[in-house]
Amino acid sequence: MNGCALAIDFLALNRRNDALRSSDIAGYGQPAIRRHSMPPAHIVSHNPATVHAPAGGYCMGLELTQHRRLLFISGQVPERSDGAVPEGFEAQCEQAWRNVMEVLGAAGLGVEHLVKVTTFLTDRNQLVTNRTIRRAMLGEHQPALTVVIAETVDSKWLLEIEAIAAE
Repeated sequence: MNGCALAIDFLALNRRNDALRSSDIAGYGQPAIRRHSMPPAHIVSHNPATVHAPAGGYCMGLELTQHRRLLFISGQVPERSDGAVPEGFEAQCEQAWRNVMEVLGAAGLGVEHLVKVTTFLTDRNQLVTNRTIRRAMLGEHQPALTVVIAETVDSKWLLEIEAIAAE
């Protein structure tokens, strides 16, 4: 079966399950309106004693069962809707997280639905501030996390955050 046939079958499956009404499908900049609120996916944390303990605010592995949707959030850079970039790492980190939250909200989801977050920092010296802000944004929720030191596409961006959410 080729990729096109799989895509058609997937769309047919969604229609059959009637997860969203056709009028609920969001376009760019338009929030999806959910007919039914659904609880988060059932998430099982895996932190085996045979692997080093997490440094804080995450788990080694998350297993999803009974999920209905996956949301893949593209890398969010620290730009406001008007294109302005805040000064300093702390303000940029908070803005990038606000952008992640906005995408989650547009899909009718919240931080409790995040299952994987990857943060790209431009400097190792940002690690502690990044961890502090991430914990404030996530509260008690602990998704799987990866932090990478990398160069961003635009040098004015000091970080980028991508994420996966499940319902």
